[in-house]
Amino acid sequence: MGTSDEKLRSRRGIPGLLLSVLLIAGCTADPTSLAAQPPGPQVGEQVFAVGYGRIAEIYLNPVDMGQITTDGLRGLTRMDQSISVDRSASMVRLTSNGHPIGEFTAPPANDAGGWAAVTAQAIERARLSSTPLRQASPEDIYQTVFDAIMADLDAYSRYTSAKRAGNERAQREGYGGIGIGVDERDGKFFITELVGHAPAARAGLKTGEAVIAIDGDLTSYMPLQEVRDRLRGPTGTLVLVTVATENGAQSRRVALRRERVIPNTVAMSIDNGIAVLSIERFNAATSLNLREAIDVARTQMGKKAIGFVLDLRGNPGGLLDQAVAVADLFIPQGQIISTAGRHPDSIQRFEATLDDQLDGLPLIVLVDGRSASASEIVAAALQDSGRAVVVGASSFGKGSVQTVTRLPNDGELFLTWSRIYAPSGYTLHRQGVTPTICTSKDLSDPDAVISQLRAGQLGMPGTLASWRAAAPDDESALNQLRASCPWKIHEANLDLRVARQLLADKGLYQRALQLSTTLLAER
Repeated sequence: MGTSDEKLRSRRGIPGLLLSVLLIAGCTADPTSLAAQPPGPQVGEQVFAVGYGRIAEIYLNPVDMGQITTDGLRGLTRMDQSISVDRSASMVRLTSNGHPIGEFTAPPANDAGGWAAVTAQAIERARLSSTPLRQASPEDIYQTVFDAIMADLDAYSRYTSAKRAGNERAQREGYGGIGIGVDERDGKFFITELVGHAPAARAGLKTGEAVIAIDGDLTSYMPLQEVRDRLRGPTGTLVLVTVATENGAQSRRVALRRERVIPNTVAMSIDNGIAVLSIERFNAATSLNLREAIDVARTQMGKKAIGFVLDLRGNPGGLLDQAVAVADLFIPQGQIISTAGRHPDSIQRFEATLDDQLDGLPLIVLVDGRSASASEIVAAALQDSGRAVVVGASSFGKGSVQTVTRLPNDGELFLTWSRIYAPSGYTLHRQGVTPTICTSKDLSDPDAVISQLRAGQLGMPGTLASWRAAAPDDESALNQLRASCPWKIHEANLDLRVARQLLADKGLYQRALQLSTTLLAER
């Protein structure tokens, strides 16, 4: 999760479909005639050298470099089924339609650089005998080989192409721009979002205005992506933007200097003394934006403040340091989270500082089956510390940390390097966070949930504690734990309505909070 890890599961769909078309085109090609044709741009050995080196150094478990190399090369069969790879103790052999096309001496098992060289050499040799591989771009080949390699590791280790990686970096770390979101409607480009404190907002641009020219060039001749790309650029550079009212009655030109812009992932609303803070994902500015939202909410509510709801439903996660910083906003002392892996630097323990931005005001955390990674860190820390009541359904169970390595081609390699542990010692891996108050099991009415809480019929801390302790090594315990509060689609406002009722009744809130601390004490 060094990132959100933001969703990880769709990358093999459409590329596989396109590659199958290339395969059909190349099955009957004559290798002799192909050899006379010059290959396309060369695949860089350095890309594999950096990637393999990181896998060997930091991946959670020791890796057989020869095995992942072989499996990576076998991934080429997705592009051309005539290509085959075999490996012995001393040799890697490459064939096309059963005919030998290359032999390579196998390096020592732990020689990442040597295996990277074999990978690059084998690919170039295969391209001499394969139409699909010759027609494929280096980026297509990187994606294919690394996808096959990552399949040997785990569900969260992945390769991201240069183009996609750039977009993901912008969401995580920010980008050079003016801080607006633009969408197309009826052939015009309208401002749909303004990032607070960014140049566009400070200059008075407004949502609903149309961007009609950039640096004097009319946007009516541009596709949407070009409009977005031209608004971005190196920090410190100037861009001249012409905007008009929606009906085009008035227009104006505004000169803006680009800055580093980090999207705001926090939204806040207030109703009857209860502030709801929703976090979409965790990027480099999330804790700062959340702190600002809390300050605004407390100022607006004043002495009428009843409590806060931290809504993490549907949040896929993001940056580890931001998850720790968000939890630290509410926890006055104690451990927030710990991590452990094979690399010495992966063994870390994060402690809270001595402050609470809410000054003890009641806090509810909402989670569901789509809350993952950084979201689970925050929920587990707040639950285990006794600082908040967690309401909703069992979270996703992505209890691992990914590091991000930028490769020489500007692609990125996400590698799992540690497991995450809650303050009470259980691993979030596969288990996720079990809510104190479950709203997803056989209940659709907040009054029914509250009635069961009043009657003492919610919560089974001793049983949950024993399941959590056994779950890492016992599938039965894991299944029972997950089944105790399974996520399923239900009425959207149920969780929030339960939270509001809990916050409105101090005695009931304390009873729910006691369930959390009892669960902690019995582990």
